[in-house]
Amino acid sequence: MQFTFTSLVTLALALAASAAPGKLLTVQKYGGQKVPGSYIVRLKEGVNKDALLDSDPALRESVTHADWTIINGFAGQLSAEQLNELRANDQVESIQEDGVVSIQAAQTNAAWGLGRISHTNPVSGTITALNYTYTYSDTYQGQGVDIYIVDTGINLNHVDFTGRVKFGWTGTGLNQTDDHGHGSHVAGIAAGTRYGVAKQANLISVKVLDSAGSGTLANVVGGFNYVGTAAKSTGRPSLASASLGGSASTSIDDAVSALTSAGIHVVVAASNSNVNAANTSPARVASAITVGAIGQSDEKASFSNYGAIVDIWAPGVSITSAGASGTSSTIVYSGTSQATPHVTGLGALYLSQYGSVSPAVLSSSIWSQSGKITGLPSGSNNRLAVGPILI
Repeated sequence: MQFTFTSLVTLALALAASAAPGKLLTVQKYGGQKVPGSYIVRLKEGVNKDALLDSDPALRESVTHADWTIINGFAGQLSAEQLNELRANDQVESIQEDGVVSIQAAQTNAAWGLGRISHTNPVSGTITALNYTYTYSDTYQGQGVDIYIVDTGINLNHVDFTGRVKFGWTGTGLNQTDDHGHGSHVAGIAAGTRYGVAKQANLISVKVLDSAGSGTLANVVGGFNYVGTAAKSTGRPSLASASLGGSASTSIDDAVSALTSAGIHVVVAASNSNVNAANTSPARVASAITVGAIGQSDEKASFSNYGAIVDIWAPGVSITSAGASGTSSTIVYSGTSQATPHVTGLGALYLSQYGSVSPAVLSSSIWSQSGKITGLPSGSNNRLAVGPILI
């Protein structure tokens, strides 16, 4: 479509004149899951939508829905500059964040941690009971996303993982089974059918810890190396969930940094010494998502490390999940180890919906609530992980 130079100048001048500096429309917030960067723009009665869009080819190119007649407006993926220009334009009636509506599923036999991440407020009841409600999208459940559990292994025969789990790698001197239970428990929270957040994500066992829950730095680095190689080979969105930690180690830190530089998301535990996590590896790696633990009343767990390096918090006290002793066994654990896979699972949900994004984008985009957590030492981020659907 062609336009005369005169009409373009006239429209450009009209739009420039309509922008009143300092008087910006407030963007209406969407209470549910948002579509990043997408907005619905409604124009005032009588405003010519085609003329407005034709006057700005870049804006026209950004529009995803321009053919509406039911309302005088459009939707588009807008840059910050485009958004602010429209907010200042007196031809615009309103701007709203675009959001997601979907078929919802509700699990009514969930552990309290799943219940908390799908509720606006804390959940109450017997902490180990399996009668909490977890509400989630029936459409986006982590499908197409790989989660590497860097831990004590996974019980590959557990019914909570059927059809979605495989052995990946084991460290020197270790067998291929979960002879501790910690790794299976973590895997269950991240992606178990009953106990998990992302119920259709794939699970890969990366065994770096022994039957006592300990391991060498060399084996942990080897496990992260395997994750990098395997994720590159598959090309699928991938997360490494590492519910482990120890003293500061540049070798561990460098391995984690290499993964995130390659676009692989790494979620790590803040650890359980009630100290600042800044001197703990791999918790101190800035490009990783470091997770602290809360209790059932949204209080900081007494054992959880803290500090500015802790990006986000999640349930980590008395969490019921899959065990290693049988095909349907369960066990209850507490720790930042249990908080971490809640966030890993949320990361898988995000990636299954939006596809591959950078580790930095995922870290800032995981759904959360601010100001909910009590008992945090000064300087800690008050950001509580929640799911995309809250009730």
